[in-house]
Amino acid sequence: MTETAAPRTPMRTVIAASAAGTAFEWYDFFIFGSLLTIISKNFFAALGPTESQIASLALFGVGFAFRPLGALIFGRVGDRLGRKSAFQI
Repeated sequence: MTETAAPRTPMRTVIAASAAGTAFEWYDFFIFGSLLTIISKNFFAALGPTESQIASLALFGVGFAFRPLGALIFGRVGDRLGRKSAFQI
């Protein structure tokens, strides 16, 4: 009985893809943090200046805190249903 093995992805490709994904993610947080004052003025205009700044920082913190949760959920989805399904969700 012969089994057909799935083609192996070279480790260099895996490392490059992982590094690119991490760089894009951190760039996104960098942009959000850099534009925090503009975001606070435009999205939380009804609040005072201090409250809008705190609300923007809270939004930044929530986004940063949910990273591991999303990794756990979509990592499991990707393992069970495949990466394409996880990306589509």
